[in-house]
Amino acid sequence: MTAATAQSPFRYLQSLASKGMALAGHLPVQVEHKEAWKGVLFELRGHRLLAPMDEVAEIVTPPRCTRIPGVKPWAYGMANMRGNLLPVMDLQGFLYGDNLSGDARRHRLLVVNCDGVYAGLVVEAVLGMKHFWVDDRDMEVPVRDQALAPYLTGAFRSDDELLAVFSPWRLARDEAFLNVSS
Repeated sequence: MTAATAQSPFRYLQSLASKGMALAGHLPVQVEHKEAWKGVLFELRGHRLLAPMDEVAEIVTPPRCTRIPGVKPWAYGMANMRGNLLPVMDLQGFLYGDNLSGDARRHRLLVVNCDGVYAGLVVEAVLGMKHFWVDDRDMEVPVRDQALAPYLTGAFRSDDELLAVFSPWRLARDEAFLNVSS
């Protein structure tokens, strides 16, 4: 520190700020800002699907359920989720009419909270999170499965695979899903 800076630290800071502003013109400028999209990759009946992270409240191991009489077979029942009652539904059972089978240790529950609908969707497995650029979303989805079609909202390409985006919120707004009584 020189004697001049010791006498007037404020002026020294001003001179540093001026030098910084003069040099800032030489720094590279980011021309384009890309927005990221995050989703949960899950499996359901041989399909690998993405659910938007902002539509999934949490992912847990399916809890024990109390069966409710008079409901459709895909409505497993009610579970206690940290003091809240959570209706638990088998997503495959709802879409295809046959409930999940196989290794129950792989099954996961996607908890959805949309417009007052609080429900857990049991899926075959959760494979992790995927990140994409919003600009890379393809809004045209080649529909290979009519049961999924009403709930698909686009797709992303991951390597050689086209991953469809499944919207739990669209499902939660569907009258057929909300009508669980048999």
